[in-house]
Amino acid sequence: MSSGSPHRCTKQPYLLWRHEQYDAMAVEMEKRKKKITDEEKPTAVDGIRQTMMVEDCEKELQLKLRLFIVRGKHLSYQRGKRNTDPNTSLIKIEGVDTTEDAQFYLGKRVAYVYRSKKAVRGSKIRVIWGKITRPHGNNGVVRSKFRNNLPPSSFGATLRVMLYPSNI
Repeated sequence: MSSGSPHRCTKQPYLLWRHEQYDAMAVEMEKRKKKITDEEKPTAVDGIRQTMMVEDCEKELQLKLRLFIVRGKHLSYQRGKRNTDPNTSLIKIEGVDTTEDAQFYLGKRVAYVYRSKKAVRGSKIRVIWGKITRPHGNNGVVRSKFRNNLPPSSFGATLRVMLYPSNI
């Protein structure tokens, strides 16, 4: 965080880059990885060094990916004493313990990533996207709406809370 920034909150992972800049970083990392692997045939020792450099590039990319994602747990649907409302899901975000902390995440995108049995377009991985709408209670739980309602099998599952769109 730059010293001239008005935001000095150490608890919230404020977003420093925009989503487009993340795409540029990923392309740059791929180029670096390709450059390392496309060099001349190395000796055995150099080969080990090159492999380590490629692994370092991948680790660096994964680390930069983590800057854009915060984990959350799907607790339940919004409910009363007897009736549940599957249109609204309750999410507990890691490190968020108050309503004030939850305010930062309002409007952020949420992804439920899961594996299916049948591959569609070559992939068994599917995603249901949603958006955080408002806080729920005083302990940092938030309400969110998804394009398709989350299945009950996702209760307790990990969700990815994206740190975009940024409102700072």
